[in-house]
Amino acid sequence: MSLRKDKANLEWITKGSDIEKIKKQWLEISNSTLPILIVGDRGIGKSFWIERSLEKRTIPDSSIISFDFSYSFSFEQNLDKIKSSKQNVTVVLDWLTKAKKEEIVLLQQWWKAEKYNEKSKVYLYWEIHSEEMEILNQKNIYSDFYEQFKSFRFELPNLKKRVSELPLFVYEFLSEANQSLNKKVSTLDEDFFVFFKNKIFNRNYTELKDLIFALVGFSSGKQLHWKQIPPHFFENSLSDLNILPGISLEQYEKEIIKANLIYTKGNREKAAKLLGISERNLYRKLHEFQLEDLS
Repeated sequence: MSLRKDKANLEWITKGSDIEKIKKQWLEISNSTLPILIVGDRGIGKSFWIERSLEKRTIPDSSIISFDFSYSFSFEQNLDKIKSSKQNVTVVLDWLTKAKKEEIVLLQQWWKAEKYNEKSKVYLYWEIHSEEMEILNQKNIYSDFYEQFKSFRFELPNLKKRVSELPLFVYEFLSEANQSLNKKVSTLDEDFFVFFKNKIFNRNYTELKDLIFALVGFSSGKQLHWKQIPPHFFENSLSDLNILPGISLEQYEKEIIKANLIYTKGNREKAAKLLGISERNLYRKLHEFQLEDLS
């Protein structure tokens, strides 16, 4: 995990009341010497929140020690740096469930000694991915570690729960893309927002940002036009509907109809042909599944 990727956007997009409340609480607690945990799906900005917290606290790079267990690094060397440091140290944990058990034991031993030290100068941030929670909620060495560290736990909502803020993210990423790619795209067709609203972004803001950068990169004008989008951009993942017992046919049917309407840009005639049903039958199903806004 990179802790210093981009300082261009110094303000956080937190216009929704719920996310603004989380931000205020996060900033109030961020100076605490107790561990601060941030939980959520991939691509929702967990690293971003940690980075901005470090910037607001003017934490120098030299005092940040990262334990990202998804990459190869010298665990013993990093732990020794913390123990021997004579200045304030900020520790960032990521993908802890991929750590070796003996490494967890050493971290636990260090923290037990550290948390009772009145002169402690350690700030700890822990980034937890939603898919790790199943492991952390079981009875194992990782869950024991989690129980010790979850003093302050914050959970960030994914993009689906922040649809009202979607235009803010789109234009922020558009601005970044223009700057990065030396483009001058200033506007988008309104149809884009219908597409963004209904597309399933498995990697949330990260995937949305990648899409905006791709569109800007291929654009030659000042406006992104709907007709310029390559067909594969309309492919909508159905990974949220894994083929498992307990999921109804109606739920699958709704998502399939929805994906085809997005693909045909709301053209009911074309969507009906792709689905192999009559337009009249499609109209009925749109009403049944409350999808009229897509056409």
